[in-house]
Amino acid sequence: MATHIRNDDLPGNATSRTFLGRDHGGVPVSFFIQASPTGHGPEPHTHPYAEVFVLHEGSGTFLAGEETIEAEAGSVVVVPAGEVHGFKASSEGPLRMTCIHTSDAMTTEWL
Repeated sequence: MATHIRNDDLPGNATSRTFLGRDHGGVPVSFFIQASPTGHGPEPHTHPYAEVFVLHEGSGTFLAGEETIEAEAGSVVVVPAGEVHGFKASSEGPLRMTCIHTSDAMTTEWL
């Protein structure tokens, strides 16, 4: 049976909502729905799985290992498992994106 979850029913706030697959029938993926204001984003960290950023609106500056990536709406940024990464919204308006964690739960090591 399909499940329908309204954005407002996910934990979080207007800036970030969280979907954990383990809480929704053991789906093998988790994600953030982000609307990060200019200059905001997480500090450098790692995950034991890949993370995929799908940018819907705005732009951001991504740290991925030793690389700095300037990405905008319509882009996808893929960070391999274990690689240090983070981002900051760089557009005038919010950076709207989906941050997909290839795991049913989120595990983060902050640096």
